[in-house]
Amino acid sequence: MTDEIFRDLRAAYLVGEEIVIDDLPTNVSEVLVRTALGVALAATTLGGSARIRGLPAGTHAVEARSINGTLLGEEFVGVRVHRGDDPIMGFATSFGSKTMASVLTWLCQLRVTVVQIYDWMESYSAPLAEQDSYHDTLGRSISRLVLEQLIEGVKENGAVAQAYAPVCATDEEFAATHSDWLLYRNDGSPQSLGSLLQIMDPGSREWQQHWIEGYGRAIDVLGFDGLHLDTYGYPRNALDISGQPVSVERGYAQFLVALRAARESEVVSFNQVNGVPKGFSPPSPPAFRYSEVWPPNDHWRHLEGLLQRSAGSNPVLGDTLAIYPPVWQGQRSSALRTAVLSEAIVTALGANTLLWGDNYGVLCHPYYVDHEQLLEEEIGTALEWHRFGLRCRDLFRQGVDTSWYELSDENASVVVSWAGSTTPEPVERALFARVRRDEELVVVSLLDLSGSEDGSWRSGTEAGTCAEAEVSILLDVPERWAAHAAVLGRDEGRFAPLEVGVISHREGRALTCTVPVSGGWSVLRLQPWMSG
Repeated sequence: MTDEIFRDLRAAYLVGEEIVIDDLPTNVSEVLVRTALGVALAATTLGGSARIRGLPAGTHAVEARSINGTLLGEEFVGVRVHRGDDPIMGFATSFGSKTMASVLTWLCQLRVTVVQIYDWMESYSAPLAEQDSYHDTLGRSISRLVLEQLIEGVKENGAVAQAYAPVCATDEEFAATHSDWLLYRNDGSPQSLGSLLQIMDPGSREWQQHWIEGYGRAIDVLGFDGLHLDTYGYPRNALDISGQPVSVERGYAQFLVALRAARESEVVSFNQVNGVPKGFSPPSPPAFRYSEVWPPNDHWRHLEGLLQRSAGSNPVLGDTLAIYPPVWQGQRSSALRTAVLSEAIVTALGANTLLWGDNYGVLCHPYYVDHEQLLEEEIGTALEWHRFGLRCRDLFRQGVDTSWYELSDENASVVVSWAGSTTPEPVERALFARVRRDEELVVVSLLDLSGSEDGSWRSGTEAGTCAEAEVSILLDVPERWAAHAAVLGRDEGRFAPLEVGVISHREGRALTCTVPVSGGWSVLRLQPWMSG
């Protein structure tokens, strides 16, 4: 019934916009918008419609209830200060009319707010095809009409349609006539990505002008409202045609300035491959930071450092990691577990993941066309984990992460106990715990990684063995605090109250409670009584 009730609910709105839900079933008496903090805001319902304004930025659950309070349906909606902020990412790379409906349905089910539309160009140096039927750079047949319909469908879903757009890629024929725009190796050969493309100097004003004109025309004609600027993580030692060193990082920065001056409104992301360039300033809003993950960052515990290196002195919260778990050649259950855990871990770190998209697909390769398609029985599991993350994600953007100095040492103010080990980093055969807190909120995320043999997103993972964990937390006045927990697999992951007790602590008294973890992921939320 959820899809029926909320079929017209968009994925994302801007702060100050009015959310309108029309054609409500007659048995819907109340519509609530519930934040991750547990604050419930009532919509005004009249004549089969519900309206609400003044929502804070964040990802919120929208509930439809009957006159006696029975929950009839639930969906999620994103509210953002700028379009593209803190994105829920998806991808699309199937441009066939037969798959259009299922692609758009899957992206809608994921409540995606930004969709990266991959490899749609006719060529790197002249992306916009003039004819309806053409081939991309690797020979795929594409219908421009269907591509335009996909872009329009993404936007009708309330998401940004981002054009995949490599910053410095060009075709060999174009490169041959613009040799002074190219970057070179120290042996005198042009920089290239194999035999596929040549690499231009992003700091070249002539290249910038050519690129902005070509991609700008494609955006205007096809209807894109965003750009994903791809890089390749190199060249590391770039020279110009005369053999002089070129700062690629400075070239990227100059490219972004030129692009934003020419195109002010598109939602832009820039790919810092493996965090390179380190601490690079993202484009000015509307924009978000994005990093593609590669070895040696091949274990879950590497992701936090990668996020921090990418951001430098800037906040990490809301940044995006693109991860491609190459795990689908073995047992599918362990492959799916690795995929959902990878997204969950990044969510608990306060960031976002590009993993799901297209026609019930999941990424497993950097060439997005070669993604894995989920089986029908796997879709529900992927959605359950993903939507649990949507429910809780705002909690990991609150307060301060105190995991590394107050979790489970002899002076611990937060202790998480079960039959196995608990660690503040995502490693194999352990319960991964993260703690965030401020004066009015404590959040403890518990992710069961005990089924992982090596703690890597590149390996399959079995289900864990943690059924529950005892959590004790040193608080000012333990009796003043209430506990709620969201448990994956219970009540569709909604927060519910937990019984708490008070125990002795070396610094006085601490609150204690038992948190079920049998579904693999639970989030404990503590707030003072009457808060929210």
